[in-house]
Amino acid sequence: MQDIFTLLLIGVLMASVVSFVVMGWRQWRRTGFLARKAHEMKLHFSAVDLFDVPRKYGDFTLVSNGHGQRACNVTHGYICSCPVRAFDLRYEVGHATRRMTRHYAVIAVQTRKNLGDLVMWHVDDAQSPPLAISFAVETVGKWICRGDIGLARAVVGVSEPLSDRCASVEVRGDTMMFCLPVVRRRQDYTAQLACIEQVLGRIEDYCVQ
Repeated sequence: MQDIFTLLLIGVLMASVVSFVVMGWRQWRRTGFLARKAHEMKLHFSAVDLFDVPRKYGDFTLVSNGHGQRACNVTHGYICSCPVRAFDLRYEVGHATRRMTRHYAVIAVQTRKNLGDLVMWHVDDAQSPPLAISFAVETVGKWICRGDIGLARAVVGVSEPLSDRCASVEVRGDTMMFCLPVVRRRQDYTAQLACIEQVLGRIEDYCVQ
């Protein structure tokens, strides 16, 4: 009996080691892929968070949702002369046996204009929406919105690729943030990062109307 227990324990330990090795390998591949894409887009990349982005964007509803926020794989630089940072973000929601980890690919871009305040939560990202969105009063496209509805419509007008990825959007002052839930390991922010230029152009058109 003791021998069986020992073998079971060894089996569990070996399975845990294999699991950690596989997770590390996947993370290594993801980091390498994002670093190459950043180079192709003439942006900078850091595997570790050099900017303390959870604290920097701590006022954003989409980042402050949950607890234990951690960021990594940070792409940074300029798009259309606007500072941009994209990163992997994870945080936990719930407690004890109901605790789970949420993974997001986040893009934050500082625009040249004060855009106001807006939160848009994608209806297909149904798990643990921020409490603030509970007070939303209007739905635009596939987003539950709170704030400047005209701005929400402008964002929706150029955000089909973001909608396909169930991205939620938040605007605070001159900063726009896009949070894309990561459901599969290969999902990242690079395709959406490439369409930010189009989004910025549409938003600037809205601001001069």
